[in-house]
Amino acid sequence: MNKMPLEITNFFLAMQAGPSGLQILGELFAPDAEYSEPFSGQTTPHRGRDAILSAFASSRAEAFDDAVISLSSVEISGETITVKWSCYSQAIPGGSGSGTNVFKISDGKIVSLTTTLDQV
Repeated sequence: MNKMPLEITNFFLAMQAGPSGLQILGELFAPDAEYSEPFSGQTTPHRGRDAILSAFASSRAEAFDDAVISLSSVEISGETITVKWSCYSQAIPGGSGSGTNVFKISDGKIVSLTTTLDQV
């Protein structure tokens, strides 16, 4: 059985919290963490906690307060945790989306996160 680390559980709880979850997200990332994501159109990773929080803040909207994230699988290999998810919110075009997050954890902090979206 794969037991998801508390840091990853807290990440998804903070994501569901909408704008009010930003402070918790900041506490989960290492100061020099990297985040690659498809939402902003940026081709290089966001580097550092402040840049990561700025990327999350730009995707937050009051409409996202209704977000419900459902996890479909968790795979753990050492410090790498791969989570498949679906998200339901009025802030998402069509009301839902799905994808995969690949986290790397070190010393209780997220040091790397890569998010990809499923093609519909």
